[in-house]
Amino acid sequence: MKEEILKTYHQESRIKKSISTFIGSTLIIVSTILPCLDRILVWRYPELDVLTDSRGVLISSNIWIGSVYLSPVLIITSYFFKINPKLLFYPLLVFFYSAIVYYSPIFGYDVKFLKLNSWLALLLSAASAFAYILVFTHMKWLKLEENANEVMVEDFRNEYTKLVIENESLKKKQNTLEKN
Repeated sequence: MKEEILKTYHQESRIKKSISTFIGSTLIIVSTILPCLDRILVWRYPELDVLTDSRGVLISSNIWIGSVYLSPVLIITSYFFKINPKLLFYPLLVFFYSAIVYYSPIFGYDVKFLKLNSWLALLLSAASAFAYILVFTHMKWLKLEENANEVMVEDFRNEYTKLVIENESLKKKQNTLEKN
């Protein structure tokens, strides 16, 4: 039974190459790059780090917030296509990193982009994303095992019901033969 679960697990994780897979994977990659769009644009146009909108908020912050809101939409859209689940590591990595950068001032740290503490935050984000994926892979394994057990119990019930019906019909035939 364990071999069947393992076989099912590997069959579900196998992805065939197709246009749908390409589109879904591209959406995942774009959703990974989007939260970094403000930094990419600031490299190209440094004045974005100085310009503010009518509320006094930096334009680069507005770009970052907009891209953080748009990125999950792309991830959800990618599920309409066949995606490689291993690619989900990268958006998780970026979202964990964004969370660390956003919440670090609360704890008295200031993560500067492409500085030492930025790279440490990236390593922490990678470890967090990897742990997150491991937990959900384990949950998928448990779900498959649970489903296999339910299917086995259902098969036993069906087989038992068939045997009871067959046994009753044989008893009826035996009774009719004994009467004759």
